[in-house]
Amino acid sequence: MIDKNILSRFSRQILMQDIGYEGMEKIRKSKIAIIGCGALGSTQAEILARAGVGKIKLIDRDYIDLSNLHRTHMAKEEDALNSLPKAIVCEKGIKEIDNSIEVETLIDDFDSTNAEKFLDNVDLIIDGTDNLETRFLINDISVKNNIPWIYAGVNSWYGNVMFIKPNVGPCLRCLIPENNNENQSCDIIPSIGTMTSLVSSFSSNLAVRYLAGNEVPYGILFVIDGKDFSIERIKVERNEKCPTCGLHNYEFLNKKEKRGVERICGSHAIEIRPEKFLNIDFYKKIKQIKNKFDVLTINRYSIRLQRNEMQIVLMNNGLAIIENEDDLNKAKELYNEIIKLLA
Repeated sequence: MIDKNILSRFSRQILMQDIGYEGMEKIRKSKIAIIGCGALGSTQAEILARAGVGKIKLIDRDYIDLSNLHRTHMAKEEDALNSLPKAIVCEKGIKEIDNSIEVETLIDDFDSTNAEKFLDNVDLIIDGTDNLETRFLINDISVKNNIPWIYAGVNSWYGNVMFIKPNVGPCLRCLIPENNNENQSCDIIPSIGTMTSLVSSFSSNLAVRYLAGNEVPYGILFVIDGKDFSIERIKVERNEKCPTCGLHNYEFLNKKEKRGVERICGSHAIEIRPEKFLNIDFYKKIKQIKNKFDVLTINRYSIRLQRNEMQIVLMNNGLAIIENEDDLNKAKELYNEIIKLLA
């Protein structure tokens, strides 16, 4: 039963047709995973926390910077200046809304090595990502493990949303068979906060209705046009020869990931992922670090260092992004030097 505090907090929502006490109880008992805590994911997290979802898992490897603030909910200028992880900022925002929500944060890449484990035992997956390959991976897990998910994407003034009911309706690869952007240049996608908020609200509305126990339209791609203020419904047919839901060939889940050192597409930056995650206490070795680098910011989750033109953001689990550097070997040498100082 819902306690008195919950009844008071969600009294207006309980009055909603198709929610009521029973629907509110279902929402409260639900566990969702949000993949990506940037513009879409942060807004979805805020809306669904305010709607009363009881358990929220947040997955994101990145940190807040100033370019995120115009569209990323719950993030503040201070968070960007301190290079705080997006998942941590989201968690803090959720807890400030409703401290009784169970929040699990995972500061990590979401890839084939961990995706199934991360999405184990969730009722719904929410897409807060910005790339098609990650969405195909979510789609593989959805179909294989029969977990519904909501696809959401934004580009400029336009957005797409689709509720995917696995093994009943069409999956994402029935709509988009292949990743045609693989070999194209990876430019930064233009975006505006009004559209990310609009698409997040639309996708979160589907989530609330589903979690409350209502039927939601599946197999319908909603195309949202923010320039002429229109929403188009496009019927998507299930493809019996779809590689994922037709043939059950989970190629993105079975893909062998390359870990280690790689350039970040569309930037002059390099990401380094350790073979095994660490647990670094930056404050214990701060003196040694200051002898070798300029320390720009430091907190329990990350440290930002500078040497000449290069800036390094190192997470306490060992993940690092080295900015203003294109040479993989130089980036790796620098990373090893920092880790040796902190070891």
